[in-house]
Amino acid sequence: MYLPADQIPRDLNGRLWAQLIAPRPLALVSTQDGDGVKNIAPFSSYAALSNYPPLLGLSFGLRPDGSEKRTLQNIRANGEFVVNLVPRYLAEIMTQSASHGEPEDDFERLNVNPAKSETVAPPRIVECPAALECRLLQIVALPPSKCEFVVAQVTGVYLRDEFASENGFDPLAADLLASVGVEDYLSLNGEVLTLPKTWE
Repeated sequence: MYLPADQIPRDLNGRLWAQLIAPRPLALVSTQDGDGVKNIAPFSSYAALSNYPPLLGLSFGLRPDGSEKRTLQNIRANGEFVVNLVPRYLAEIMTQSASHGEPEDDFERLNVNPAKSETVAPPRIVECPAALECRLLQIVALPPSKCEFVVAQVTGVYLRDEFASENGFDPLAADLLASVGVEDYLSLNGEVLTLPKTWE
């Protein structure tokens, strides 16, 4: 089967890319707005860009109504965010974290605990096994799409003690979760699960 990329129907296109570019690491990205309201949003579109200095990227599309997502609004305004790695035991929290309503404290809404970051203002999520504190370097438009790509430098790394060692971090012990489709996920310990997706 051959599919010319510009002829793939839109409803199939997103599903196909989610299935082809897999597994993809998952993150809960924490930010806060100018009033200090804390936001948490799920991401499967982020990537390591450089080891030294450590750089990573987040890809943002527009919401269906054409508006900009709150996470990008906060990053654009404050230049800081935290990438919290998602373990299997937070899978349901991840699917519940997407919100399109009025700004509210997502730590309270999702019943997760904030912890003070060392180098940025947004807090990390206590329940996550690792977190990357990030500072914005640039936002790059990606025409012909309507997506924008955030490039950031990692300014601090938090590892929970039970998953840290002299060799670094143990992703298997942390049982990190990866996306392998639109609503299909795989934990690093081999569990396959399907969860309704409420986010892009």
